[in-house]
Amino acid sequence: MAFKEKSAWLMLLATLVIGSYMTFEVVQTYLVQAQVPPVLPMFIQVTVVFIVVSVVGQIILAVTNVKEADQQTDERDKAFFRRGKAVAGIVLSSGVVGSLMLFLFVSDGNLLFYSCLLSLVVSQVVEYAVQIWSFRRGY
Repeated sequence: MAFKEKSAWLMLLATLVIGSYMTFEVVQTYLVQAQVPPVLPMFIQVTVVFIVVSVVGQIILAVTNVKEADQQTDERDKAFFRRGKAVAGIVLSSGVVGSLMLFLFVSDGNLLFYSCLLSLVVSQVVEYAVQIWSFRRGY
């Protein structure tokens, strides 16, 4: 498995776990309070944890794969990254438009924030998944 594919796997798993945790906490708080809560302290905590996991994970990957980590990105890898970003952009823009449409009917700013954040998380998951799929497919 190539270093860049391992990196995509790391980021996919970190995004899935931390994004799922954030979504779970917001939904649980909503079920208890019957409104979408502002949970800034938890959002800051989750963001810091995500950054730490990403940095530490990338360092561990780089240390365990020194030769592969130093290689330049070739044209094939660049195409995989472009493909992932293109699909993720479509997912993100669709999610934000859907969030704005939801806001027209619900008029809840907190819900708008969380639905846009969820769109961002889902688009990142899709980006990494498309990259991994491209690496596995080979073209």
